Amino acid sequence: MKFVKKSENTSPYIDNIFSVTSLAKKDPDGINATAGCLYDETGKMLTYDCFEETEKELTMRQKAAYASSPAGNKEYLDAITDFVLDKRVSNHYRAVATPGGTGALSMAFKLCLDAGDTILYPEIAWGNYKVMADESGYKVLNYDVYDLEDLFRKIDMVEGKVFLVVNSPCHNPLGHAYTYEQWQKILDKLNGLHKEAVLVCDIAYIDYANGDPKKYFSLFNGISDDLLVLIAASCSKAFSCYGYRLGCLIAIHNDEEFLECFANLASRYGRATWSNINNGGMLTVSKVLLEKRKDYDRELQEAKTLLKERRDLFVKQAQECDLPLYDLSDGFFATVKVSDNTERDQIHQRLMEDHIYTIKVNKGIRIALCSVPLKKLDGLAKKLKEKL
Repeated sequence: MKFVKKSENTSPYIDNIFSVTSLAKKDPDGINATAGCLYDETGKMLTYDCFEETEKELTMRQKAAYASSPAGNKEYLDAITDFVLDKRVSNHYRAVATPGGTGALSMAFKLCLDAGDTILYPEIAWGNYKVMADESGYKVLNYDVYDLEDLFRKIDMVEGKVFLVVNSPCHNPLGHAYTYEQWQKILDKLNGLHKEAVLVCDIAYIDYANGDPKKYFSLFNGISDDLLVLIAASCSKAFSCYGYRLGCLIAIHNDEEFLECFANLASRYGRATWSNINNGGMLTVSKVLLEKRKDYDRELQEAKTLLKERRDLFVKQAQECDLPLYDLSDGFFATVKVSDNTERDQIHQRLMEDHIYTIKVNKGIRIALCSVPLKKLDGLAKKLKEKL
């Protein structure tokens, strides 16, 4: 094609999620199990009162102003790193603001990989990993999140730098989470490679996990000099403000001098790519964390309770009708097992004809429990089973 670089992918780009979501929105009587956004029991997007009230306290001039730095406002960076790391990391770290978790992942890919390098990410995963890999000419190796031995075999297959993406807990779309003991084995494997390795922790949905989901962060205090840990965090999810496009990338390493250099590279990349981060969003998040944390924690717990009620109902009814699901523990989603992707496509089409809107993933069909009220979720497992 004229005028664009020869390596550019010129095939029509159709986003699987947004295209099906737009169809679902035109069918208000249907079941919209597409978008990874929290909805309340009335079918409206769930937002946090503490976030909305704080945002209204800001003047238009404050929200319209540029951020103080391409790396993000210092108050925001201090508040968000404290929030994300939760006093678990005593090792050296640096953070930069990003447009959502996607921006953090994009930055991690671009700063650490050359064209032709290999990315390891799950066989069943968020589709945007593949889009990012394809756009930059990276090789891909996929691993089974339920099989650590498979992951370790794939790590051993990588020539040169190992670049591993792990989405846990609240895996999108499986809802899978590694235990602390499994994380320990993963870190032991990476520490023992004796060559460059980058571990990217995609924790977009971690704040909706139950128990102690950040316990494994303490393992980052004992990493080898050859291992860089990057945490890609999403305020868009944590504060239910998806359109604000706000997140951060936190780099953890033993060498503080290296981290200064990495933060400088990240700032340059951000300046050259998106220039500046949403100032109003950063001001709001930092004020919520510093001044209204108790209100936020209460509202977050209410959202987690709602998610658990939906998950418990759906899993129970799936078991009653023998609907095959991938094992899940937490998060926004559940995924129906369909091992053959051709059959999956046919089932997905039949579901839409029956006004049930879902998302196709590799070897399965994703159900966004986060967006379906309990009254519409009740009986959905049986309807899915009938279509299978």
